[in-house]
Amino acid sequence: MSKPQSPRSRPAAAGERDGRSFFSRPKGEARVAQERAPRPERAAGGREGRSDERRDSRPTPRPSYDAPRGEGRGERGSFGGDRREGSGRPTPRPSYDAPRGERGSYGSERREGQGHGGERGSFGSDRREGYGRPDSRPSYGASRGEGRGGERGSFGSDRPEGQGRPDSRPSHGASRGEGRGGERGSFGSDRREAFGRPDSRPSYDAPRGEGRGGERGFPGSDRREGQGRRDAAPQKPQFNRPRLSYAASRIDQVQRVLGEILQWTYPADAALSHWLRGHPGLGARDRSEVAEAVYDVLRHLRRYRQFGESGVGPASRRLAILGLAATLGTEALREGLDAAEAEWLQRVLQIDLATLPRAVRGSIPDWLDERLGAMESPETLIEALNRQASLDLRVNPLKVERDAMLAELQQSAGRYEPVPMPYSPWGIRMEGRPAINRWPQFENGSIEVQDEGSQLLALLVAPRRGEMIIDFCAGAGGKTLLLGALMRSTGRLYAFDVSAARLARAKPRFARSGLSNVVPVAIDSENDARVKRLAGKAQRVLVDAPCSGIGTLRRNPDLKWRQHPESLAELGQLQERILNSAARCVAPGGRLVYATCSLLAEENEVQADRFLASHPDFERVDAAEILAARCDNLKLEGPYVQLRPDLHGTDGFFAAVFERRKKAVTAAEGEAEAQSDAEAPHEEGVGTAEAPVAQESLEPVASEAFSEADQARPAS
Repeated sequence: MSKPQSPRSRPAAAGERDGRSFFSRPKGEARVAQERAPRPERAAGGREGRSDERRDSRPTPRPSYDAPRGEGRGERGSFGGDRREGSGRPTPRPSYDAPRGERGSYGSERREGQGHGGERGSFGSDRREGYGRPDSRPSYGASRGEGRGGERGSFGSDRPEGQGRPDSRPSHGASRGEGRGGERGSFGSDRREAFGRPDSRPSYDAPRGEGRGGERGFPGSDRREGQGRRDAAPQKPQFNRPRLSYAASRIDQVQRVLGEILQWTYPADAALSHWLRGHPGLGARDRSEVAEAVYDVLRHLRRYRQFGESGVGPASRRLAILGLAATLGTEALREGLDAAEAEWLQRVLQIDLATLPRAVRGSIPDWLDERLGAMESPETLIEALNRQASLDLRVNPLKVERDAMLAELQQSAGRYEPVPMPYSPWGIRMEGRPAINRWPQFENGSIEVQDEGSQLLALLVAPRRGEMIIDFCAGAGGKTLLLGALMRSTGRLYAFDVSAARLARAKPRFARSGLSNVVPVAIDSENDARVKRLAGKAQRVLVDAPCSGIGTLRRNPDLKWRQHPESLAELGQLQERILNSAARCVAPGGRLVYATCSLLAEENEVQADRFLASHPDFERVDAAEILAARCDNLKLEGPYVQLRPDLHGTDGFFAAVFERRKKAVTAAEGEAEAQSDAEAPHEEGVGTAEAPVAQESLEPVASEAFSEADQARPAS
């Protein structure tokens, strides 16, 4: 259905048209109003009569659309008729076809003084000066270049100087290059001086290289001095840094690591792991060479520092050179040394070490040299402590036999020379530093990293199935894993430690091993309430007490520089408190094993003798005889066990075994003990159904992966 046409848009009859199109009429000729044919009269009472009544009664009739505009409201005739004078609206609007203020036809000129505030010409005509609106915009056809209140020229014409808007933008056709308040030239032209915006951006075709407020050249061109952006950041200088040689790069890497470690803020293994994680681009060979050089410096730090006093340059660089020369050889460093450093290194290599004092030659502090000197064969002991330790592995008795695993490793990792350990029935020894945490045998829990001396402690504990056993200082869980496997994952095995982080590292190991009888518990101290609830209930208690760690200097050479005599006194008091608290958990007839990874008497024999003197209900058991019964080729002098790296090829370990004397239990004591058992809340094992006990609220701990430095040393 077609849309009805309005009277304005309805085409005239063919006879009434003048034959000329709209655009062919001359400008200024008004359009002749077309008279309509009269409508046929209607009957009385029809719409005609009613419209007359309405017309007479309207107070303010609206004009017809075709009536001449410019008159006020008055009588409104028929559509297209004239409006009577004086009858219009008080504020008449001009008709669209009439001239504003007597506006002519489309394109005609506006007479002066008429219209809204002044005459407005036809589209494209000139506006006479001073008659326009105060803020009127120029007509589209007027000459551009003038602002409001003045004439504006045609598109592309020039604006007279000083007549533009104070902040007007230049016309599109004006010459670009100038800002507001001045002419702007054509695209790509220059902007006149001082007329541009203070921070205006240059035109796209202007020469590049200059910032705001100046022209910008093409890419790569020079920026004129002083015309750049005020807030522009300076360009980063491009340096063609020469690539370091292999030797220079390795010296620089070791020097940086030593700079962090020698501050003694963190343990060496933690600092090295942090640095290696920050350099993921290093390959396995690079990491190994950096780690070996760093640990060589830590082992011989005192001697290297004395040698470095005669050299030049930073002290950490001289230490790095000595460490790399010992691990890689002097030929590998030739390209990274200057003439003075090469000469100094040759002088150092010619020094006779036998002429140096024992403490300097062995690179140990004086307080440690005094204590080790009182032992048998101190020279060989110190030399063994400064050697790199081998990699000791232990098989999981729950999953595999040692002989089967040894044959598998000899086939898959034969270059590391796996051999059975001389004393431990579960141990395999390897040379080198393989990344075993990626091996399938490690991922499925068939093997673990553990020193042979730590494995032998399980023989002293001698756990049996179904017993309650406490590992009082479980740490990372190395000994706990072996004890749980020897129990065949039965009974209940508590893993106590005051460090939730260490227990967190142990939990993934517990999961891999397949054990279901381990209960890790983070305690506040040795007097924790959860410890007291187990008083007199455990058949076996192992106390691997915190110590100076002097026996592990092969793996942790920084300990001799981090320990001091004052810390030894504090450790002695802590060891005594832990031993006394653990003794209360031992059931009558039960066994208490005290162990340290130290070689110092004040942490070992002195503590054992003091414990016996203060606990008459305990008696000492010859630990050497217990091991000799299980290890035919291990000869020790009792009653204590003291392992040394120079004699046994293990870390330095000490162990003492005590048993609680049995006593007759009266009826009252038995009833009190039964009541205590009923009241004491138990804790749940790790995934076990054999120990259906309620779980104590434990501290949440997050699992952690092996660090880079953990791969270089076995965990105890």
